[in-house]
Amino acid sequence: MFARTAFIRLLSTTGRNLAEAEQKVSKEALMALRKRTGYSYVNCRKALVKFGENDMDNAVKWLKEAAAKEGWAKAAKLGTRVTSNGLVSVVTDKSSAAVVELSCETDFVARSGAFKDLLTNITNSALSKASSQSGSTGAKLQEISYELGDLTDKDGKNMREVLSLAIGKLGENMAVKRVKAYKAPEGTSLFGASHPKEGTEQVPMGRFVSLIALNQPTPGSISSQQLAGQICQHIIGMSPETLGEATESVNNQDGLSSQEGHDPDADPVVVTNIDDSETALLRQAFMLNPSQSVHEYLKSHNANVLDFVRVELGSEQ
Repeated sequence: MFARTAFIRLLSTTGRNLAEAEQKVSKEALMALRKRTGYSYVNCRKALVKFGENDMDNAVKWLKEAAAKEGWAKAAKLGTRVTSNGLVSVVTDKSSAAVVELSCETDFVARSGAFKDLLTNITNSALSKASSQSGSTGAKLQEISYELGDLTDKDGKNMREVLSLAIGKLGENMAVKRVKAYKAPEGTSLFGASHPKEGTEQVPMGRFVSLIALNQPTPGSISSQQLAGQICQHIIGMSPETLGEATESVNNQDGLSSQEGHDPDADPVVVTNIDDSETALLRQAFMLNPSQSVHEYLKSHNANVLDFVRVELGSEQ
């Protein structure tokens, strides 16, 4: 009886050892799968145990499917949380532009590399789609609205799925509040800027972004890129609501020369006639030189702005 019991225990122990041996995976295979997919070591090990080290393709497929299910589930669970932080992006390719607003729960996530990578991915996808469409035929920016599901990344994956996977990985609710594309009016180039500058060299991001359609037939004393950057920052800082009609400062020397005590050889007196409460861009005092209107500054550089867009994180416009 004792011998029989010992034999059964031996068989049981041997069976467990064999099962454990079958579940062991090499460190090299584990590291290779981790590097290939970016998923956790725990999940990579599960995939290797399930499919074996010689079937990496199915292991990768299983990991992606599992991550998608987890991401969708977490996205649904977190979907009611308030997303009051985030970033707005703008990117241009001269004749097309894209503006995307991506929100999240905390500033910590908004500043993370993963969040900015996601926003870059969505923004570049929107720009790519816009670039394939015909341009504006009018004198104003042509605005195009996209749904997130209309877009795919460079690998052909739908952006809704990309967003859900990111929610699963970052553990916060995120929402795409706007995806807009713009086509330039004929004869103009598009330029954009952000504030504060929290994006990358390729994709500006911040709490505010602006976009202008600039016409500059002949070069001025500064480059179009520099001029556009100055006007974009003015738009962000001064919050114009409309383009408005051009206005010129008034040289009032002739009107004052007849006044008693005026020296006709003195420097001209310039009356700007610029209202500090002005909301039309071209009539506003230029932020870097308040003695000039924006129109005058542009004119001094042989340029004009035909249209503009200003976006603030969380705004309805």
